[in-house]
Amino acid sequence: MKIAVLIKQVPDPNALRFDPRLGDLVPGIQPVANEYDLYALEAALRLREQTGGEVVVASAGPARDALNRGLAMGADRAVAIEGEGLPGDSWVTATVLTAWLRREQPDVIWCGQETSDSGTGNVGPTVAARLDIPLVSNVVGWEFRDGVFEIEREIEDGHQFQEVAPPVVLCALSALPQPRLPTLRGIMDARKKPVERLAPADLGLDPGSLTPLVRWEGLRQPAAKSAGIVLQDVPPDEAVEQLLAFLEACGLLG
Repeated sequence: MKIAVLIKQVPDPNALRFDPRLGDLVPGIQPVANEYDLYALEAALRLREQTGGEVVVASAGPARDALNRGLAMGADRAVAIEGEGLPGDSWVTATVLTAWLRREQPDVIWCGQETSDSGTGNVGPTVAARLDIPLVSNVVGWEFRDGVFEIEREIEDGHQFQEVAPPVVLCALSALPQPRLPTLRGIMDARKKPVERLAPADLGLDPGSLTPLVRWEGLRQPAAKSAGIVLQDVPPDEAVEQLLAFLEACGLLG
């Protein structure tokens, strides 16, 4: 079975600091693999252990550290798709990854439910729609029997169970088994594994197809909010008087 895992490299969310003078994040934050994507990779590795085949990790945009982490965890090979403007917004990312997936024809595509930097959760659903294959989001459990996935997914008021046959896109949440840590042997072996580097043109994509649909403005700190006034252990009549006085002082009473 060929299993593709979509990985994005993001700034380490535990090291993020905002510099109000720069109006941006403090530079030099260590890039890491997106957390949900590592859960997806762990699921892919377990699936390969069950069925055989190969696991391929792929990313749109700079992702050397994230792809190396994937190879060290046990992926068989990596694909880095790089070019101006990548990874772009979720539409551009999905466009690039879909073009690569059409070429690879994997049986299963695992990805994280969303990324910690943009948090749109759009890439998995967009890839599935453009490939015209099923999507199961919010995956928190799975088994693969007789060619069919039995999927447990988290929904707003509980859990839902579904069956789906490949090809399929599965979006992982962190309730899945913990991603394994790379071993020293895994890190050494990762250096020998193939890493294919592609440009969008190699996938038949022209610059016009990579125009972002979303424009991000600069970062800013939210305005500080007042702590408010809490009336506690005050007799009701006195509380009403204080409330009326407050509203009048605010100019909210005619």
